Amino acid sequence: MSYDNTGLLLGDPKAPVSKVLVCLDVTEEVVSEAMEKECELIVSHHPLIFKEINSINPTDEQGRIIYRMIQNNIALLTAHTNLDAALDGVSFVLANNLGLDDLRFLEKNYTISRKISLTTVAEDTKAVLELLNYYSAEEAHYFGVDGRKEGLKSFEAIIDHHNVGQLKSALQKEGFLKKGSFHEMEMATPTNNFGMGVLGQYPDEGIAMDEFLHLVCRALDVPAVRYSGGAERIRKVAVCGGAGVFLKKAAMKAGADAFVTADIKYHDFFTEKKNFLLIDAGHYESEFPVVEAIRKELAEAFEHLTVDATSSVTNPMKVYVTDFENKNI
Repeated sequence: MSYDNTGLLLGDPKAPVSKVLVCLDVTEEVVSEAMEKECELIVSHHPLIFKEINSINPTDEQGRIIYRMIQNNIALLTAHTNLDAALDGVSFVLANNLGLDDLRFLEKNYTISRKISLTTVAEDTKAVLELLNYYSAEEAHYFGVDGRKEGLKSFEAIIDHHNVGQLKSALQKEGFLKKGSFHEMEMATPTNNFGMGVLGQYPDEGIAMDEFLHLVCRALDVPAVRYSGGAERIRKVAVCGGAGVFLKKAAMKAGADAFVTADIKYHDFFTEKKNFLLIDAGHYESEFPVVEAIRKELAEAFEHLTVDATSSVTNPMKVYVTDFENKNI
């Protein structure tokens, strides 16, 4: 998103990496853990540097963290709203933890797809197609072009716009652009790789509301959740990890019996619809499952790396649950 700060926020992009620590938030405890485990890289979901900073010194928490990371050659890579919006990202992981089936994006009104065409003299068509596939191009194909040059071919594909620049650089490096032309066109149809929130369902008649509330608490390891509204049976469920109440109307329109998200304000708890359950499961709680998902993804993609999920609990919020029945009032 335009307001976000993602990517390599700290460190040398050419520095070697052998050990990685994955976390939700970068805190002093997480940095200490990374130092103890001799990690050269921390991969976080929430950006340590979000707004512009005017100074870096150890007189405040953010400054101390940055100062220590630089001193100990620890880099920071952040995936925030790009991970929220990704296929199999934060909300997909949350939906999987709740045991939902038939997962799909809740909202896909983002026209970031581009149709690209490359006309070039390419003897190795397989190499061009492999490059297109590497940069997540869809429907990649080619056909011969009649012209004065022999072997002239035209390649076409659908690709998300943020991958176009990298694709062009790769094509240039391999020499495919030297004798060809490259065109990019905006498309009105949404991409299949990008969206917000997830919609899923339980089989048959679904489950009872009390059972669903218990399931959410058990899946996210929390003693309590805040909720409003209600539905006798929960079959279709919308979820959005983190602050996702902006998708409440989309969840209702999609026919969801329940919507699980976080950071819901008082007035947003009024559901304006019967047979609709709105749950605030907590920001940290609804997003933390993605930490293990990132760890697993990185470990499988880079077998030579040691990738650990943080053991530090970075949730700044605490919940006190009292036992009213045993108190003399």
